[in-house]
Amino acid sequence: MAAAPTWSSPRRRLDVAWERFVAGGVIDDVRPEIGRSWERVRALGLETSLRSAPRVPPEELAHRLEEDEGLWLARPVLAELAARLRTRGHLIGYADAEGCLLWLGGDPDALAAAEEIALAPGGVWREATAGTGGVGTALADGQAVEVVASEHYVQAWQRWRTAGAPILAPGSAEPMGVVVLAGGWDAPEPQGVPLATAASAAVSERLRARAGVRDALTRFALRSARESGEALLVVDPRGRVLQGNEAARQALPLEGGALPRVVRERLAPALHGVPGQPEDELVIDWPGAGEERRRVLVSVESHEGRPVAALLRLARRGAARGGPPGRGRPGARYAFGNLVGRSESLRAAVALAEGAAHNDLPVVLQGESGTGKELFAHGIHAASDRAASAFVAVNCGAIPAPLVEAELFGYEPGTFTGGHREGRSGRMEDANGGTLFLDEVSELGLPAQTALLRVLQESEVTRLGGSSPRGVDVRIVAATHHDLAGEVAAGRFRQDLYFRLAVLQVDIPPLRVRAGDVPLLAQFFLEEAEQRIGRSGLELSVAALAKLEAHAWPGNVRELRNVILRAVAVAAGSTIEPADLLLVDLRPRAAPAPRVEAVHVPPPPAALEAHAEAETGPGREELVAALEACGWNIARTATTLRVSRMTLYRRLRKFGITR
Repeated sequence: MAAAPTWSSPRRRLDVAWERFVAGGVIDDVRPEIGRSWERVRALGLETSLRSAPRVPPEELAHRLEEDEGLWLARPVLAELAARLRTRGHLIGYADAEGCLLWLGGDPDALAAAEEIALAPGGVWREATAGTGGVGTALADGQAVEVVASEHYVQAWQRWRTAGAPILAPGSAEPMGVVVLAGGWDAPEPQGVPLATAASAAVSERLRARAGVRDALTRFALRSARESGEALLVVDPRGRVLQGNEAARQALPLEGGALPRVVRERLAPALHGVPGQPEDELVIDWPGAGEERRRVLVSVESHEGRPVAALLRLARRGAARGGPPGRGRPGARYAFGNLVGRSESLRAAVALAEGAAHNDLPVVLQGESGTGKELFAHGIHAASDRAASAFVAVNCGAIPAPLVEAELFGYEPGTFTGGHREGRSGRMEDANGGTLFLDEVSELGLPAQTALLRVLQESEVTRLGGSSPRGVDVRIVAATHHDLAGEVAAGRFRQDLYFRLAVLQVDIPPLRVRAGDVPLLAQFFLEEAEQRIGRSGLELSVAALAKLEAHAWPGNVRELRNVILRAVAVAAGSTIEPADLLLVDLRPRAAPAPRVEAVHVPPPPAALEAHAEAETGPGREELVAALEACGWNIARTATTLRVSRMTLYRRLRKFGITR
């Protein structure tokens, strides 16, 4: 009798295993993930005799297509793969988190066959409605899976091979969708799981990039709102509130934490990217905002041509109307008199900074994080001839890279989507006549460094999208906790910009070298904290002061201020004791020396033995001391003594040294 085709045996085994399970619930000769899925589906009461998966109504499908963020990001990836599968009998598609298939492409003949069982947009393929399969089982298990022939629980799907790989949203373990690959069960293998997994990973990466852009924009917008006094809400493309400052929550009433319905309806076209809708600022009336309806400016921010978030801004009451929100011309908030301390190192730094205040040369403030670089910058401005003009601070490390030049130099109307309709001045223009403080200047990327150098050389700025330069008169004070010369040597900071900025350099001492300043600062921060928290009559015990003076202060003055603030909040009585002080040692700890049980010294050849006797070198005590210092690590000890390991072994044997 002729042998059966090679594929018949595994297919027949699957058929038999499926029949035994359907008849009596016996799981045998199938993969564990398939067996688990069969048991789940059987417990749900699903029939094996289904002829087609259920479908959602057309209006619900349209809503899902419009709302699903993953589909928009997945479509370009899947369309490219579908084009490659058009003549290979396979399909590739995307289903949402509920197993509803939203998109499918590939071989036209396979598409027609799939339509018969609702393996098409609108078909619902989770395990509860369609049983074991690439879509439902991948969603249920949260991992990629391939289901072949009779591994499908429903008999009508058993002429198919389906594979699925879940798509994970950033920071979430729950799938937000699944990439599905399907074809005839005996069609040429297209590497289903690897292909679906690769497509899923590509979509997940696009999701991460989109989320990163949205997070960066949100942080930047909230930081800018603190400077301008604006009330700000950030919402996602579905109109859900992501973040907002306290000013917005007080001025703009929400409905159960969400935008009012009328606001959502007004925003919907812009957030969904409906053609013909305005691409830059909208102005909407906010209902129920007290005695008057507040007018809110809405900027829709996009990434890769698709809305990623909307910024809802409400300027402070009394702010100028008719034009983009103003950023004002704030002056210095501090002077050198606000610096607390009498240490020699601090007085030397203040004297140098006071000297710098009497000219217009650029200054670089070098110091560890928390030493008070911004306070020094304010002091330089307040003591200069520019004190009556603007002091503008920019945290270079907090600006998203794509927005650096727009933030520093401004932009003309229509330069990019989401910008103010009338354009906007940059921070350089805002500081005209005054001081521009570039905090963490080493965080600027090389393109922004090049643009900044050109502005400093020419004393004029050209807004993005513009062609006419504008003259600016700005004094630059830069700050960094990095060694700028080292950054130049490493190629991360332009040498010519370094020499342009570092005409005067003020090194601000860390708190650990400011002898005697800790008690003065502690008392100052204690009085400040009492006013903030609403307590009075507190004092630091002698033991608490001793504990503060003994601390290394890796976070410098900022850390001391926070320690005192917490102590004032938690102290039970009128005296702050050591137990009230939360001090954390963040210094890196040295790795423990490796444990060595013994040192075995192999006997050298006779010729080397004689030579070893004639060698001169460290004596026994010196050798033992070196071994102890190096944790009895032979290689490290040899390096310390500047000898080879073989020479060290000979000398150990000579003196009979073992651990």
